[in-house]
Amino acid sequence: MVHKNIIEMKKRVFILGLLLLSLAGIFSACKEKETLETQLLENTKWKLIGFFDTIADTIKIAEPESEMCYLLSFDKNKTLFGISSTNEFQGSYKIDYSTNIINITIGQITEINELFDGKLYIKSLNNVEIFSLIENELRLYYNSKQNYLLFKSRQL
Repeated sequence: MVHKNIIEMKKRVFILGLLLLSLAGIFSACKEKETLETQLLENTKWKLIGFFDTIADTIKIAEPESEMCYLLSFDKNKTLFGISSTNEFQGSYKIDYSTNIINITIGQITEINELFDGKLYIKSLNNVEIFSLIENELRLYYNSKQNYLLFKSRQL
């Protein structure tokens, strides 16, 4: 009888050990994902796809549709570089990864008249409040999360 209880106790300890190892793996994976997301925005380049309206659930594709327009890159020194419809710009950004709050400030910008959605792009960037970063998609929310700029990743 004592022998059976010892075997039963060993089984329970073994199962508990497996459970703890599984939980440790889950927490490790969560921490790894958090670290990965932290590294993803720095040293990345993005191409604007369009302006998304969360209330109407619609997207306005950015015009003109060109691979040379509406680019955005984040460097590791919190400096931002980009191209609107016709202008190049530089600025800075601050991020709080724990809350997904981002603040973008456009500093220097060339002065060629913007075409199509150029002014809206610059204005929207200056009003960004929150971001979400999922794989190759970046969303920069503005207007109290009623709108966001939808970007796709570009290779460095």
